[in-house]
Amino acid sequence: MAEQSARPDAEALYILALRLAPLLAPEEAARACLEACATMASAEAGMLLADGLPPAAIGIPAPSAEAAGVILTVPAVRAATQMIGVSALPAGAAPIPGAALSAGCIPRTSGSPGVLILGRATPLDRAARLTLAAAMPLVGQTLERSLRHDSQRAAAPFSDGIISRLAHDIRSPLVSAHASIEVVQRLLRGHEVPAPVFDALGTGLRSVQAAVELCNDMLEVSRIQHGLVIVPRPVPLLRLVGETCQMLRAVAEQRGLALEERQPEPAPVALGDERLLRRMLTNLVANGLRFAPPGGFVLVEVLPGEGPSTILLQVSDNGPGVPPEERERIFTPFAQGPGEASRGTGLGLALCREVAQAHGGSICIDDRPDGGTLFSVVLPAAS
Repeated sequence: MAEQSARPDAEALYILALRLAPLLAPEEAARACLEACATMASAEAGMLLADGLPPAAIGIPAPSAEAAGVILTVPAVRAATQMIGVSALPAGAAPIPGAALSAGCIPRTSGSPGVLILGRATPLDRAARLTLAAAMPLVGQTLERSLRHDSQRAAAPFSDGIISRLAHDIRSPLVSAHASIEVVQRLLRGHEVPAPVFDALGTGLRSVQAAVELCNDMLEVSRIQHGLVIVPRPVPLLRLVGETCQMLRAVAEQRGLALEERQPEPAPVALGDERLLRRMLTNLVANGLRFAPPGGFVLVEVLPGEGPSTILLQVSDNGPGVPPEERERIFTPFAQGPGEASRGTGLGLALCREVAQAHGGSICIDDRPDGGTLFSVVLPAAS
């Protein structure tokens, strides 16, 4: 009965997706995919073979390119649309420890399918086979994303690839500097220190934090543009909007602004990646706080979408607005509207569009009826 009712392990697949999402280097991606699947199956050893990638192996030496090519032609391997048993591998292939071998096809949108072969002491049960079979599309997407990224980086070594690497390398010392300034602030509290010293430390802390956020945005945009796989899950907007507004309310009060939220009852639930949706909303609210005049406001609203199974998330302010001719350009990376040079990095809105589109939604900007700016994001609703 347990065999008949077996289903893929949704939690294991979710963890796998999170683990594979940031991988961009082809060899690292192949190795990580193999290790993750072997862990899921409690396998002792295995190998992953795919066109365009050197063979990856754990627990055994990697086969030569020639041996890998021969393995891919084995009828049982070629027919392994699910995780099925394989009795033996051809001569020349490294023996895989374990009494039971299982093979699964890694689907590819271009080129020949890859193959994952795992060895363990006992055969996989049906639940494990179903989970690994369900993992194969994720593995295929990860491998293709890494190969596409590698190809793009080779074709344009000074564009997205170098920007992503620089953002990653710059971010680490900035985080250390931020932590060091915080330590100095704590050590000086309670001592007679001139006020300008604390002012300078506060300014330095804010500047470093802004630079860290810029690096984070650059890395996030790069990941999404290079095929970050989103695993949609229900995201309660009541909590997401409430926590985001609570986090930024102190900033609003410092600038003499009101930060308001308005949601229907019952509050809708979106379908997506909560971390990315939180980052998008944070950027939209922070953008409104930068441009709203003293005594002004920023309003976050959640409304039913016009289309079926959609939600409308709106962020508005009573600032100067954006001219119609600028409304498309401000969503491009590093673009800034009139008067923005001293107020933002020009990347936050680009990230917002990438996040919205990665969820199958959209974002647009309009005039607020009483003056100001209105950002509207369409997102899928959880059924």
